[in-house]
Amino acid sequence: MSFDLEKRLAMTLTAHEGSAVDPAPIVAGALTRGRRLRRKQRMVRVVGVAAACLMLAGAAIWLPISGGSDRAPLPVSALLLPAAPGEPGAASRPDLVGTTPGAVHFTVDRLLAEADHVTWTAGRGIESVELRGRIAARVMLARDRAALDEVQQTLASSGSPQQPVEVRVNGRPGDAWFDPAPPPGGQGLWVVRWRPVDGLWAQLDIHGESLEAVIGTASLVRFDEARRCVVPFRLESLPAGTRLQGCSVNLGLDGRGAFAEGSLVVGDEAGRWLTVRAQRVPVGVGNAAGELRAGPYRVRRQGSEVLEMTVAPNEVEVFLKVWGDGYTERDGLTVLSGYTPAPDVDDISTW
Repeated sequence: MSFDLEKRLAMTLTAHEGSAVDPAPIVAGALTRGRRLRRKQRMVRVVGVAAACLMLAGAAIWLPISGGSDRAPLPVSALLLPAAPGEPGAASRPDLVGTTPGAVHFTVDRLLAEADHVTWTAGRGIESVELRGRIAARVMLARDRAALDEVQQTLASSGSPQQPVEVRVNGRPGDAWFDPAPPPGGQGLWVVRWRPVDGLWAQLDIHGESLEAVIGTASLVRFDEARRCVVPFRLESLPAGTRLQGCSVNLGLDGRGAFAEGSLVVGDEAGRWLTVRAQRVPVGVGNAAGELRAGPYRVRRQGSEVLEMTVAPNEVEVFLKVWGDGYTERDGLTVLSGYTPAPDVDDISTW
């Protein structure tokens, strides 16, 4: 897998807000599928060293899919989401945070120079970005403080935080606490939670040495503009009453293009929901056509809970269980029949 399934479950691809979900089976499935994908990669290219890097946050496995060392490196700007003209930032409209799956209402542009992978999420009550590289950090935004308490920690720590202290970020009140690094050492985890404007909570989780430096990093988060949460596909056929509820996209600098993986969560008022995920795979990697039909596509079953198809350069899946509930296989095929890839997966302006 290209990034941490347990984290994404806890952030936006969980069951509806307030539900208790055990991530253990999802992590196990992630590792199984990650191993299967890596076996496919080894069949089409020789790997001199292990291609996967296991992150301390859990099952975060990054799979490089670059085409060769002669390829020009991607600029840091490739980690940016496109602008959202007409969409206000969180500072002026805190009531919109977490309610619009197609937008995040804050920016972290001044932190991206230290990252080589970012994961943006929007919808279902929380907006977030996680940065990995020379920096290990996550920024979250929510209208409800309790929503932040329910999110699982994805950065390494001892799990024994110290007592919080009062802080101010850009003059706004908040708290900060420190969680020492787990053995065998390294940087501890700082958590800063503050109120950038009334009616809104922000949180920065980051590995760092000092509270002063961490407060300085928190002060770089901006709330005066919004960006579009986008993936390189659209879903043009949905069951009756179904609408978009969540968006997640992982962008990186080590591949043929910035896109690594993206997901959309759709659901209805009755509580049914499912997840559609597209993840980029190396050229030549993909499963055989399946026995099912979904519009122009041949679809295969992956057990009884997942439908899968290959639409180059991505492998596309519909999760009916764990990352979904209530929809049938027929509903999943309806959704896949309307899967429409963007004109250019490497040009985010076409998404």
